[in-house]
Amino acid sequence: LRIEAQYLFMQEDPSVELGADFGSWAWIQAEYTLAPHWTFAAANDAEVMRYMDWPALRAEAEARAYLEGCAARWNAGSEFHWVIEAKPQGQAIGTIACRPKGHAVDFGYFLARAHWGQGLGTEAAQLLVGWLQRQASIWRIWATADADNLRSAAVLLKAGLVREGVMRKASIRPNFMATAHGSSIQASTPRDTALFAWARDATPAPQQDPA
Repeated sequence: LRIEAQYLFMQEDPSVELGADFGSWAWIQAEYTLAPHWTFAAANDAEVMRYMDWPALRAEAEARAYLEGCAARWNAGSEFHWVIEAKPQGQAIGTIACRPKGHAVDFGYFLARAHWGQGLGTEAAQLLVGWLQRQASIWRIWATADADNLRSAAVLLKAGLVREGVMRKASIRPNFMATAHGSSIQASTPRDTALFAWARDATPAPQQDPA
């Protein structure tokens, strides 16, 4: 699976199962091996990381370890992580990942801030969700966003998910710092999390009475 931004396209073999080798794994692995500096730059941006549920990277060594973890989780079948690449220059601008568990899959993504507001995150999410919807074994696709992260909520809705509700005080955002009503909100304070999902319709089609 290879995702390219701005007139994105997806390379896929419909005969393989989720997580199999799509013929471009070498490209993805090489991208992650060679680009810890890009990952560090993107994941060290306070605005990019504000609503993430994992801590901002503090050094390129942490970025390299993170990317090695992505490769290990791919090989273990627990998480599949791809690069979003801008055309035509082949620039890495973000990542998107999904985690299958039985009949359900959750996903998440992030983009470097310079590429916000161009619809690229939406395109990438639509491609991944569309591919997952075509897998007969997948009945539920879901994702979460901080309840105040309206930008991410809009992406998930445009990708075909619906908002199922808000989970109160469900997530820690380790990079979040804000001031409200004159007091500081610490990163360790649990925050409300919005839940979005798509579910396969299992309702059988109505039977037509014979003429």
